[in-house]
Amino acid sequence: MSTDIGLFDGYPINLPSLVDGETLYSWCARYHRLSGNVNASYSCVQLFGTSRLLLKHDFPKNLSEFSKRTGNCLGTSETLALERTLLGYYANFISPPRYQQALAAVCNQRAAEPKHLLGLMASRVGASHPLKACPECIQHDLGELGFSRWILEHQWPSVWVCRHHGILLRRLKSSAQRRGLRDWTLPEDHSCNDWESLPHLNGASITKLVRIADISASIAQMSVIFDDDRLRIVYRQGARDRGWVSFDGSLRTLLIRQHLKVEFGDLENVPGFGFLADTDLDPSGTGVVGLLTRRFPGLHHPLKHAVLIAFLFDSGEHFFDAYRSAMSAEISNELDAMVGDWREGLRQLVEFDKWSVTRAAKAMGIPLCQACRWLDSVGVPFEHRPRVLNDQMKVQLRSLLEAGNDYGQIAEITGLKKSLVRAFAGSEPSLRNSWRAQRFERLRASHRARAMELFNSQDGVSIKALKSIEGNGLAWLERHDREWLAEVAPSLW
Repeated sequence: MSTDIGLFDGYPINLPSLVDGETLYSWCARYHRLSGNVNASYSCVQLFGTSRLLLKHDFPKNLSEFSKRTGNCLGTSETLALERTLLGYYANFISPPRYQQALAAVCNQRAAEPKHLLGLMASRVGASHPLKACPECIQHDLGELGFSRWILEHQWPSVWVCRHHGILLRRLKSSAQRRGLRDWTLPEDHSCNDWESLPHLNGASITKLVRIADISASIAQMSVIFDDDRLRIVYRQGARDRGWVSFDGSLRTLLIRQHLKVEFGDLENVPGFGFLADTDLDPSGTGVVGLLTRRFPGLHHPLKHAVLIAFLFDSGEHFFDAYRSAMSAEISNELDAMVGDWREGLRQLVEFDKWSVTRAAKAMGIPLCQACRWLDSVGVPFEHRPRVLNDQMKVQLRSLLEAGNDYGQIAEITGLKKSLVRAFAGSEPSLRNSWRAQRFERLRASHRARAMELFNSQDGVSIKALKSIEGNGLAWLERHDREWLAEVAPSLW
């Protein structure tokens, strides 16, 4: 069959219009149906100049040839790539040079694979983009348009709910999705057996998915390429506003991961959201929180950004306002952006105005222990006064110790030095013994719960393999609770 550009010259071009929100793949399926071509490869040759590698629904190739053959009546190759393929979903989070490479990959026939350029293989989200559709949208389209369509927003990895109808999307089973590039299909072409639904989710989980979908849609409408350094500052400021940044500007990573697990852990079984399961197994903090708040090299998936924005900010507008402020501000020091420029003020009050550290710290609104630590680090002399605990503070300390809280946690809650908390506990043997007993009970309960989780999820796995799982706690139980281990898992010993 001829592949000349003038293929349509012999008769008027009568191409169907693109429907709002429709993917290019969906339009091609409709064109093939209207063309009367027996084989999809014939339609592919007419549109793209070749029948190879062009039936992909996420990243079709040779868009430059497609635009040329259709007289740009559907848009230029870049417009089609951004507005009708998945490239637009990733474009906001990649650098201009990498964007140009990815654009060239979908506009040309012989170019690098877009998924490699976008770093999808190593993203923990996955490089697969299963076709998804809303049952209500299919019925609506058939009634209003006479055909169904693949909606671009529904194909985004972070979108698993139809924002218009408020119901979960269904995805096409891998066995029903064309792998041999032999045909185009529309949602209506697939029977009920070709679809699979998400695991059961309650109303609260669906509400979170709607929120993430709203944020993804808002980002897609912005013609901006996010700067990694500014994004990191905005995320850290979002964490600071929720009380998860210390006065020295350091992140309370453990606390952040715990809250992330509580608030979004129920989504970890949604396809692509599996990285949320790592939040309680990653003591280094290099999961989604660490990757998006520290200087780790590499590309980070838009899905992770959408989850973190939903986690740290009240809405997409709240995030955009914070980002615009970060872009307009002159920020030469990230630490100053996080904690404010309180250091010079503190130094002036203590070193030159001869205030007491207690008075200066109170005036600056920072913890006394933090003020002392910083003044010591820069060599500013000040008088160290003994800390006197009043009756109210003693009652609070005793209550926290009797509950078995860690010394570090108590110091953070009360604003006291950890050494002072330890000294107070040691001053009363009965209180110290009570703390140790309660601490042991809490540790034992935590390790038992973790062990039972491993036994239930890793049935048949050897004890050696179980011990290799990070955070297993089995070594502690062997030392302190061996009888319980022998009772609940006798086959392992």
